Amino acid sequence: MLMWEKSEEQLCPEVHFRRTSEGIRITGCYGTDGELVLPDEIEGEMVTEIGDYAFAQREPVQDEEIWLSPCADLVSDRHKICGSEVTMVWLPVKVREIGRYAFYRCRNLKKLILTDSLPEIGGGALTGCRISETQIHFYDGRQSCLKSILDEIRYELRADLRYEDSGERVRVLFPEHYEEAVENTPARLLVTHHHGAGGYYRQCFYDRELDYKKYDETFFRARAEEEPETTAELVLCRLMYPHGLSHEAEQIYETYVKAHMADVAAVLIRTEDMDGLRFLMQRNDWSRESMDQAVEMAAEAKKTEMLSLLIDERHRRYPASKKTFEL
Repeated sequence: MLMWEKSEEQLCPEVHFRRTSEGIRITGCYGTDGELVLPDEIEGEMVTEIGDYAFAQREPVQDEEIWLSPCADLVSDRHKICGSEVTMVWLPVKVREIGRYAFYRCRNLKKLILTDSLPEIGGGALTGCRISETQIHFYDGRQSCLKSILDEIRYELRADLRYEDSGERVRVLFPEHYEEAVENTPARLLVTHHHGAGGYYRQCFYDRELDYKKYDETFFRARAEEEPETTAELVLCRLMYPHGLSHEAEQIYETYVKAHMADVAAVLIRTEDMDGLRFLMQRNDWSRESMDQAVEMAAEAKKTEMLSLLIDERHRRYPASKKTFEL
């Protein structure tokens, strides 16, 4: 189910805010853990902004109003959740603006959940963060702030895109990239070297919309510059969630998977992705060697459920031959 649903038990127990002409601006949150689920509305008004430095390590701002969730009485010893304590933020559904340095030095923030109401994230909002996953729900077209998130995050990022009008879901991987300035001493010049395919994948947008055709056409970069497991994960995402996938690109990805079954299996075992493993089981690309490798990896990682599935599949595909004896 793709729909946006928050339960009362999930909501941050104490939210500090200010009223603006556009709605509610959240300025801070208080609770007991770093997984923050923010309310979509407060006292009948939609939350439309996250204030400057809202989740940064700083002294509380004076003259703020306070909203308590229906379950706030069940949460004692609340304290301000900020900085390195923040691990996940589920933003309000109608947020249209993120303030300057809102997540400044939230170095353990790994996941953002938001909608296409937010056109972009700027002003250094993600400075000092290392987000690895974002989930975006689309209600009005295909534009979002994904490009601006990627512009601020050079690390590997997994995007989970959910199109509410069609019920489709897409998962895409953007590899890491970084730039290195190398001095050319004789010429007295600094030459910029680009590392990783992530910089090219970050250019696969047009007017804040992900261009799937261009994304797939960039695959040759990943194949040449990324580690096998990174490339395998990228390919598997596109085959499992083929929104906008052309027949030509599908054939290229299919060929890659057939030649790298062990790498693809390694990704699934490492991430404990049972759905992905079942998807892989439906394919006829398994050799006895790649199947044995997958079984060995699952055994070494002590993934018992995956190991059982792989052993059963190996037995089905390559049953042990019965020994016969002649007298």
